[in-house]
Amino acid sequence: MNENRNPLTINVPRYGIYLLIIAGIAIRVFMIIFYYYANLSPQIEWGGWGDVTLNYYDVDSVFTGEWIWSQGDLAYPPLSIYFLLFLRTMAFGNFLVFAFYAFLLELVVALLFYLVLKRFEIPNRNLVFGIFLLNPLYFLNYVFSATNSGYHITDSLFCLFLVIALIYYPRENKSLFYLFLGLSMCAKWYTLPAVPLIFLKYFLEKDWTEIKQFLTFVGIPIVIFLISPILYLPNYLDLYLAWFIEDEGSRFQGIPIYVKILPFVILGAAYIILRIKKADLLEMSFFSIILMTSVMIWARLYVRYLTPLIYYGHLKTNKKLFEFDVDFKIIKMDINVGNHLLTFAMSLVGCVIAIAIILFVF
Repeated sequence: MNENRNPLTINVPRYGIYLLIIAGIAIRVFMIIFYYYANLSPQIEWGGWGDVTLNYYDVDSVFTGEWIWSQGDLAYPPLSIYFLLFLRTMAFGNFLVFAFYAFLLELVVALLFYLVLKRFEIPNRNLVFGIFLLNPLYFLNYVFSATNSGYHITDSLFCLFLVIALIYYPRENKSLFYLFLGLSMCAKWYTLPAVPLIFLKYFLEKDWTEIKQFLTFVGIPIVIFLISPILYLPNYLDLYLAWFIEDEGSRFQGIPIYVKILPFVILGAAYIILRIKKADLLEMSFFSIILMTSVMIWARLYVRYLTPLIYYGHLKTNKKLFEFDVDFKIIKMDINVGNHLLTFAMSLVGCVIAIAIILFVF
């Protein structure tokens, strides 16, 4: 066996790689056409547009001058609400146009990830991109649903800012990486724990210049979109409390708050002790998603909170786990299982867990 091979070495013909990419885009186009057809055909029993409908109508209270922060209405940070208002305005009051924007946003984010692979100089990036487009967990959480539209606009907004941050990550000057990472925190809170982690790392390294730059550029969006709304949005803090205080009948009803934050504290403390000095900014940013998920699942048990970890799986190179050869008449594959195939395999596991939660919990 060749010991110098890349973590993903599959001798697929060039046309096969292009077919993967085309299939990944085509299946997205097919889904939006199917959603329109199913929802506009009275003879088809279909569950509707799912979260797209909620994202469209939840902002009604904004138009009437009221802000309602609860589990059922506007349970998003203000930046996401502003974005939904922008899309609704640009849709000129037409819900079907708004739904098209949901499709377009997810597609743009997926295509932008190719630029990330290019900036990180990932070997075989065309093949990796094709596999990414067909990743079952990514597709299940951002595109497809067995009962209704699978689009989650606010999650796509978070991914948009995160992917743009990743595009700027390889630069020596990290200011734009910090800025868009901060915007991702304001769209969703998934990466918010990265702030204390990155600050602590620079503090331990006594890198005062980088601390100043980090706090400046990550702080600008946080102050504007997460802190300042306290001054002008009524009941704004209820948004945060809603993720700890469940509605009556919740599966986690009655569990004390200190129990809910215990996994967050344990994971965070262990990471700081064992990894903070060795970890890079990329690792800390994605580990923060795990930390925040340990809090948010108490309110909503969704596997999709962890879906952005797929990006990280394709950007870090692990040593090979094992390798084997597959020789068919049509195609020959010399496979070295590393981070790319491991990411795909773990995505399959995530799909199984998500389906199990849907079947046995919901």
